[in-house]
Amino acid sequence: MKIMVINPNSSVEMTRHLEKELVKIKRPDTELRVVCPDCGPITIESNYDAVIAASCMLPLVKKANAEGYDAIIIACFSDPGIEAAKEVSDILVLGIQEVSLHVAAMLGAKFTILTPLQKRVPAKEYEVRRYKLEQALASVRPLGMTVAETDADPVRTKERILEVARQAVEEDGAEVIVLGCAGMVGYAEEVERKLGIKVLDPSSVTLKVCEGMVDAGLKHAKRAFYATPPAKLFKGSPCNA
Repeated sequence: MKIMVINPNSSVEMTRHLEKELVKIKRPDTELRVVCPDCGPITIESNYDAVIAASCMLPLVKKANAEGYDAIIIACFSDPGIEAAKEVSDILVLGIQEVSLHVAAMLGAKFTILTPLQKRVPAKEYEVRRYKLEQALASVRPLGMTVAETDADPVRTKERILEVARQAVEEDGAEVIVLGCAGMVGYAEEVERKLGIKVLDPSSVTLKVCEGMVDAGLKHAKRAFYATPPAKLFKGSPCNA
């Protein structure tokens, strides 16, 4: 099977980090391509960033469809543009946030999301409600680091994850920890071993779920909510979306 993983931000360094970790766990028969758009924000840390990143990402979604891929993974823990991506795609599209939150709710009574910045806590709480999983949310806790820092400084990031995750377990009753940023890819195994609690790396979890869904022939319904948009001209479109 062929899977395209799209890092919606334009950081080549983060994209290569993502690729390095996902190649380790993919099935031998999975052809994996990890890409990012040429334009857009280097990191996604606001709703504004997410909207710009989504517009830059959509041509890659169309490209994956045209080139015969079986599925697309949007590798950002904001799922930017996921509804639009599903509208323009006839192949399976999964967001790492939507998948990992649903998996977390199946693995324990309460989960905590670790997000890089304090200001993003309300956004994560809102998105949990959007996926109708608020009853399973123990808390959203910030690491006090930027997205770029979580990717570039794994030692400090893992230390903060351990510290904040312990607080979530002891004070919030968390049974599952979700690493709420694609920049933390590859960190879950070590943290889980040290902490003794289930820790989810959303990018890795989504890749394995995606492989299974492709095997099962599953993809989003195109009848109504994700129906293909009508063809129309776009005046002065900067991203050829």
